[in-house]
Amino acid sequence: MQSTALPPLLTTLDAALDATGAPFLELANTGITEMQIAATLEAAGLGPAPIELYEWFQWHNGSREVPGRWGAEMVGPGFWTLFSLEDSLADRARWMETWPPGSEMPWDPSWLPIAGGGQQNRLAILLRTSTTDHAHVGFWAMGNGQDVDAMQTAERSLADVVTTWLRALRERYVWWDETHQAWDMDGTATRPEFRLYS
Repeated sequence: MQSTALPPLLTTLDAALDATGAPFLELANTGITEMQIAATLEAAGLGPAPIELYEWFQWHNGSREVPGRWGAEMVGPGFWTLFSLEDSLADRARWMETWPPGSEMPWDPSWLPIAGGGQQNRLAILLRTSTTDHAHVGFWAMGNGQDVDAMQTAERSLADVVTTWLRALRERYVWWDETHQAWDMDGTATRPEFRLYS
């Protein structure tokens, strides 16, 4: 399988998160193989997936929450907990059960959540519109006055998402607060380019 621009960005993201002092790498699962990903997707009835999706789960197959260390497992920009591929498929199934086709807020079967922000917010791959190489990424927000009735396309590739995360860290829009052992962010400025990640 050929490579995209994503793997070196993910390596850079690991280094950038580590440099903040955040314990993300300590709580990130090791990646899984291309064969494992392909077999799991096939068993779930999901067709060809973009190369970036394979690269994503080869990077880290989710991150682990640890009691007493809330937020330590998160990728700071956006405060996302990464899902393992198995958790992604289970989460997708729960949304589809909650809102089956034809319901008021349908969950499209081609949406595969890859990260969660609390109970309601999701970053998901839009498999139906993705290309062979690039995974289109959407954002789903429920509650807190942000109700949406469809997945909103955020980025045209996972590489774009990671590039935005790196920029947010570099510009200290978000940072790891060592004293409180938690992510913090600049609450004084509205930055449209970071709207989906912070």
